[in-house]
Amino acid sequence: MTDRPKTSLPKVTPARNQLAPRAWSPPAGAQVVPLRIGETLDVVQAPGIIGKAMLALGSTPVPHIVAPEDDVVYWLLPRGAASRRPWPWARISRYVTVRTGITEFGIPGTDLSDGPGPHWAHPPGWMGGHVADEWLTEDLAVCTLVHLGPPAQRCELCSEPLWPGDGVHVALSCSPLEARPGTSLRVHRECARARGLTPRPGGSRL
Repeated sequence: MTDRPKTSLPKVTPARNQLAPRAWSPPAGAQVVPLRIGETLDVVQAPGIIGKAMLALGSTPVPHIVAPEDDVVYWLLPRGAASRRPWPWARISRYVTVRTGITEFGIPGTDLSDGPGPHWAHPPGWMGGHVADEWLTEDLAVCTLVHLGPPAQRCELCSEPLWPGDGVHVALSCSPLEARPGTSLRVHRECARARGLTPRPGGSRL
């Protein structure tokens, strides 16, 4: 994984409406303050390279928290927001983690916008607000694809994320899913085994 974001990301002028609650704001000052956020906010965690890429993309209207010592970045979401769009978040879950149920989290003060410790990284043209919305996943999907790898697809038997390299093709002569006879499905190996389906010979792993 490179330490520098690729420059091929498109430049996008921030245009998406800020749908996230704007009432919440971090504490004033230049200290990292442990705050009880469990009933208000969830935390989205990603590798540091994704934070740099998101700034280069330029379409996310809120800042993120940079934790240089751990080389990770965080966005804040309203509590439960990610559950409103479960699949878009699930398909990038190899790279991005939605941390729910955190009772206390260290929030940098508003004056911390640089430095060796945790601080805020603001997007170009920032107009206020520190809490993202569930559509954050769209920008994260672009950046993780460029820097970390492709998203998951759905397993066609269990509908859970199926990652590249983890699946097999199975041929159905008569599908309970109302597929046409002879349809080939891409599924988890475990799902194929549970249904008594034999992976297609030759290049069955995808």
